[in-house]
Amino acid sequence: MSEHNTHKDSDIAPLDDKHVKQINHRVERREGLDSYDGDTVVRRTWITGASQNRNLLLIGGAVAILVVLALIFWPRGGDSKKITANVNSEQAEGHEEGGEHEEGNTVELSPEAVEAAGIQIVEVTERSAVALLRVTGTVEANQQQTQQVTPLVGGRLERVNVALGDRVRAGAVLAIVSSPEVAELHGKLHEAETRLTLAEQNYARVQRAENRAALIQAKARLDEAEATLRRTRKLIELGAGAGKDLIAAEAAYKTAKAEYDYQNNISINREVQEVRAEVETARVEVSHLHNSLRAFGAAMGGGRHSAANQHNTSTIALTAPVSGIVTERLANAGAGIEAGKHLFTISNISTLWVIANVPESQIGLLRVGTPAQVRSAALGEGSIGGQVTYIDPILNEETRTARVRIEVANQGERLKVGMFVEVGFETGGRPAGGAVSNELVIPEEAVQRIGDRTVVFVPEEEVGHFEVRDVEVGGVVDGYQRVISGLALGERVVTKGSFTLKTQLMKGEMGEHSH
Repeated sequence: MSEHNTHKDSDIAPLDDKHVKQINHRVERREGLDSYDGDTVVRRTWITGASQNRNLLLIGGAVAILVVLALIFWPRGGDSKKITANVNSEQAEGHEEGGEHEEGNTVELSPEAVEAAGIQIVEVTERSAVALLRVTGTVEANQQQTQQVTPLVGGRLERVNVALGDRVRAGAVLAIVSSPEVAELHGKLHEAETRLTLAEQNYARVQRAENRAALIQAKARLDEAEATLRRTRKLIELGAGAGKDLIAAEAAYKTAKAEYDYQNNISINREVQEVRAEVETARVEVSHLHNSLRAFGAAMGGGRHSAANQHNTSTIALTAPVSGIVTERLANAGAGIEAGKHLFTISNISTLWVIANVPESQIGLLRVGTPAQVRSAALGEGSIGGQVTYIDPILNEETRTARVRIEVANQGERLKVGMFVEVGFETGGRPAGGAVSNELVIPEEAVQRIGDRTVVFVPEEEVGHFEVRDVEVGGVVDGYQRVISGLALGERVVTKGSFTLKTQLMKGEMGEHSH
């Protein structure tokens, strides 16, 4: 080592300390040579012999150049990550752009699978533009077709003829009630009818006796006066009578005639008038008791004698006021009941009410008569049409919504009271000029949702190949969904079987993710 250190070669210029430190520092910093001493690195460059030193010097120079280049072009950690992210981003963008044309945007089915799925295809069509306002609602009974059955007297239920859910017709007997109050009224009616009968008999007797006698006497006097008048006139004609006799005879006749007319039309006996008043009073009392018993629901015959047959009963019948379904039954046979407390509720559910809660910001779009569509899970893909019949003028202070009532026909009784439904109001349809505008529509079943995508399946020329087309859609009216963008008039889309294509597409995407 000492010889090497003392050897001098005129062809080789030794490195000064400054260069050695720079090289060692760069090597340590980039090569990780922290454990090596700088002198050791330099000393290894001094090898005996001019050729060896020259070669080593060239190698050392090359290393130094590489180190300098590394310092200049070596990327920092943060920049490295940024570049990598940009590359990945560009690659990802390229993949997404290319994906619109790749097989991942097409669903393929074999001819057998197409037939099994029952694929049906329709064209995009136009319909009159209709704007929809969608809100939630609740099905309620039609209060105008719902009535409660309430006894007007207290008593005990003798018999109940209907169960909850039974269908009844108007007038059907729902229950029989035994009531002491009804029995008391029947007793009073019997007494009143008896008094009426006696009064009528007494009146007939008085009329036959007194009135007939007076009338007979008046008729006799009239006949006598008439005969005297004829005889006097005859004498005057023969010249044997005086004029004053004719005048007296005519006056007597007129008096007798007036008395007879009076007796023939009115009663001249005070007793007859009193008896007539008794008859009228009895008739009014009987009529009043009849009406009271009918109001309570007591069975009444058509005449006085048939009603008398009912005087020994204390029962009344509670009948159905309307045809419908028994939606409420609050008592069983043997139970005591109170007057004025309802026992049954009968609802005609052929028409129902849907009560929708509409925000105050949109209530101005609705009017009485505005068409509406009601949808529910119970209806499947279908809907029921109706119209607005009432808009509550008072808002709910907490929810800031107004109750809007829609009346719907409940064909097939698919809607049930208490159901939650979705209501779509048709709030538009004619622009300012009054002309009807059209919009593109497709059947609602053609639209499928995959995650946050709304797609349809467009058949390609090759059988069994279907393009997955992203679309933007609007509201639904009568089973047709408005198309805002993504389709053109006349293009074809899959309706029945679109769910099968959606399932196939999702299977393919899951397979790609698994790789």
